[in-house]
Amino acid sequence: MITPFSLLFLMSVLSIALHRSISLKLFSLLSIIGAFYMTLQNIGVPLSGFELNSSIRLFELILEIVLFALILHEDEDIGITQILFIGSASLLLLESTNLLTFIISFEALSIISVILVSFIQTSEQANGAVKMFIASSISTAIIFLGVFFYILGGAELLNPLKTTTNSLETLGIFIIFIGIFYKLTIVPFHSWAIESYALVRHSHGAILSGVAKTVVVISAFNLFSPFILNHLEFSMIFLSILAIITMTFGNFMALFEPKLSKILAYSSIAHAGYMLLAFIAVKSSFASVGLTYMAIAYIFMQTASFLVLDILRKTYNIKTIEDLKGFKTQNPLLSLLFTIQLFSLAGIPLLAGFLSKAVLFYSIVDAGYWYIVLIALLNSALSVGYYAWIIKAIYFDEKEGKIKELVSIELPILAQIILVIGTVYFGVFAWVLFL
Repeated sequence: MITPFSLLFLMSVLSIALHRSISLKLFSLLSIIGAFYMTLQNIGVPLSGFELNSSIRLFELILEIVLFALILHEDEDIGITQILFIGSASLLLLESTNLLTFIISFEALSIISVILVSFIQTSEQANGAVKMFIASSISTAIIFLGVFFYILGGAELLNPLKTTTNSLETLGIFIIFIGIFYKLTIVPFHSWAIESYALVRHSHGAILSGVAKTVVVISAFNLFSPFILNHLEFSMIFLSILAIITMTFGNFMALFEPKLSKILAYSSIAHAGYMLLAFIAVKSSFASVGLTYMAIAYIFMQTASFLVLDILRKTYNIKTIEDLKGFKTQNPLLSLLFTIQLFSLAGIPLLAGFLSKAVLFYSIVDAGYWYIVLIALLNSALSVGYYAWIIKAIYFDEKEGKIKELVSIELPILAQIILVIGTVYFGVFAWVLFL
């Protein structure tokens, strides 16, 4: 039976034969359209341990739209093939329903992510790739250690995750959490991401921080939320501390960072803290919807922002806020599209970033932890500062020296338009998530 996963995986393999062919991009885009159509038809992985529900189906449709935009933007053949592989592994992970299928899919996504950044052209990219490899290795080792304790306690990986556990099984699951937190860049397991997201190719940073992170957080919530709900007293304290530290650290450090890629890396860390709030609010009926909404908003905003940085670096040699001064005169359309995504990341009303935070924060209030929302709101206000510095440089600062003429970048701009439509649509028509 052909499924979105099997189609993308098969097309990933076949795309290798089309390298250096002008038809590769068209072939890959048609593959994504095919996967999108099959997802619309509610076709999932027909294997034990995998399941496609309405929430996952919605997010898979969003993921495929983002993959389409990534392929439009990408100009390297190997990058296009890797996007297809990333997409197939992501679909597998999203539909995982037991610990065995989750771990296999998680590791497949991790391995492909490491291969993605191994396409090295500069010493900076090598530095970022090495740190990514080390972090993935540590994450894998910790997860397998947790699995060891989980099995030692008497649990079986093929069965649904146990909610009532003995001490060894509980220890094993919390160790697995720590391994997953490496991938989600939760403080103090975050340090690799600052350099990796900033130093690797920015199109790769878009995949790592935009696509991979949201896929992992959605699948982890679906698998582990019943366990957290049954161990709420301890889990809430553990997760609350990590969420507060993560969002505060990310937002505070971004305020003092002049390099655009590192600002987005710190912003990604802060958003990981926001998404962790859903795990704290697991007893609220709004937690799952809030996380799904946050993940949808984030995958559009973060992917688009890193792809803008890719354009800025390759076309205009812009890397810092200082370099960005007066950019509105160089490329007004790209400036506008980037600004909309920054507004959304900052949580400005009528954009997906604002309403997704509102729903997620409401789930925390609904769960009875209103004081955590106060800290999250202060963090959200703090984040406005560094996004405002970028927008100020684009529109209100004058560039010194000669202005570079507008450069034609049709497909990357088309990718940006697709992503900004998603950001605006889910800001204005948020009700679709509550149907």
